Amino acid sequence: MTYAILGLIFVELYFQAQANSAVVGSRQRYVALSLRRVTSWLVDLAFIADGLLWLVGGDQTLALWYISVGIFSIILEVRAHKNDDDWFNGRGTKIKKGIQRMLAAPRQRTSPAFGRVAHDATTAV
Repeated sequence: MTYAILGLIFVELYFQAQANSAVVGSRQRYVALSLRRVTSWLVDLAFIADGLLWLVGGDQTLALWYISVGIFSIILEVRAHKNDDDWFNGRGTKIKKGIQRMLAAPRQRTSPAFGRVAHDATTAV
């Protein structure tokens, strides 16, 4: 598992190097930063999974180290990369607004035709 983590780290560094050499706002930078973020999440999850394996194996010291590094990396990823021009930029807000819209009670509007009540704003009866 350690070699898989090291391999993912090298892949992440490769995508970061591509993003650093690309022009800001270009498609090459957009793709490289998107792939870097995905591999970064895979590295973080691999650290946590390896820590859980160490915990089951009986070595609590290494388990605590791997799990804490994974959680710290996730927190750092969320806090540090808010202004990257990748695919994930602004997705959290869009997902949150979509969930709020789905959970909200439907608005009742009267339809101009026959005085009926339409339950959805997009469909008029």
